Amino acid sequence: MLVAGLGALGCGSKDNISVSATVSNVKLTVTEQTLGTQLGGSFSLELEVGAQAEHAATVELGSFSLARDGATLVGALKVVPQGVTFPVKVGTGDSKTIPFTLDDSALLPASDKANLCSGDVQLVGAVTHDLNGGETKPLQGSPGLPSGC
Repeated sequence: MLVAGLGALGCGSKDNISVSATVSNVKLTVTEQTLGTQLGGSFSLELEVGAQAEHAATVELGSFSLARDGATLVGALKVVPQGVTFPVKVGTGDSKTIPFTLDDSALLPASDKANLCSGDVQLVGAVTHDLNGGETKPLQGSPGLPSGC
């Protein structure tokens, strides 16, 4: 009976031994410029390592894009973390919220504004980490219409 009880203590949900990652506070803006459409904005990336993880996690950024209904509208967004450099370490049982901005220095074609403003868009991306043999976590922000539409 004691062996079964100890076994139960060692087991936990996958969240207790892995990394959870979410995107929140997504704010997107589109601005019509003389030579094209400027896309700007910000979001937060929330990372958490479970209390029973075997060690701290090293987290790397994947690519980010804007999508609608599973179709990519703007690929390869340049996202800029504020205050940290990736890869980032998150300790066992710890969490980090990292603010990001979109690099708005490159203009999109002028026609992209109409496409971006024709319905809700969603920030999608991924992070990878080194726990449990490595894993890629897909990320999705809440759909919304960019300001400036």
